[in-house]
Amino acid sequence: MINIYSATNVGLVRDHNEDDLLALYAGSQPAGTDAILVVADGMGGHLAGEVASQMTVDGIREHLRTKGQDSATIEGSEYGIFLYTILKEVKESVCLAGRDPDKLGMGTTCTLAAIRGDTLFMVHVGDSRAYMIRDSEIHQITTDHSWVQERVDEGSITQEEARFHPNRNMITRAIGLQRNVEIDVLRLNITPGDLLLLCSDGLNSMITDEEILAVILEAQPDSICNDLIDAANKAGGHDNITVITAQF
Repeated sequence: MINIYSATNVGLVRDHNEDDLLALYAGSQPAGTDAILVVADGMGGHLAGEVASQMTVDGIREHLRTKGQDSATIEGSEYGIFLYTILKEVKESVCLAGRDPDKLGMGTTCTLAAIRGDTLFMVHVGDSRAYMIRDSEIHQITTDHSWVQERVDEGSITQEEARFHPNRNMITRAIGLQRNVEIDVLRLNITPGDLLLLCSDGLNSMITDEEILAVILEAQPDSICNDLIDAANKAGGHDNITVITAQF
């Protein structure tokens, strides 16, 4: 059994919400899956980020609607390739739309997760995140595609310095900005008691991983998303905040 909850919030500074999300479960998901979850965080120009994130979410939903029945027979790691193909096709559509003069430079992050039994498949571009909370510990399972993460990886700045660096919002991969963007594909095992968290960076840029974990451990399952949003807003709410949880 999976309990899924989601919420999105404009935050305290932005005047509109450029995040979008998708949660398909309890009968709305494609055949052969238990749930499909997506978080997209748009960027670029007036309302263009909102267009990019919505196009990405709508494109994923439509591809799953038209191809989902066939995907039910896909086995093993091939399902990750199926998700990769969908995101690649969606990326082409967003790139094409971005040629419009009003939408030049628009793009979006995308973290797409599919739950199939005791296996989690993910495809990921950008700095929205997926975490796994297991045995009261939090683990980031996606890699931020950002300038500061590259500096952390090479050892020139620390993770704590990255949180407050002037370039912390500079992402290096996004749907729509690059025709040949590299898409991460992940596969993980799920165990009973796990909690999967997907979020836009409006959450983790405001509160630390330790603070995220503390909220989760103290909250009721159906209030985690709203409690996390409240915590991010209390810390400043500088960006849109989107959260999805799946508890196994």
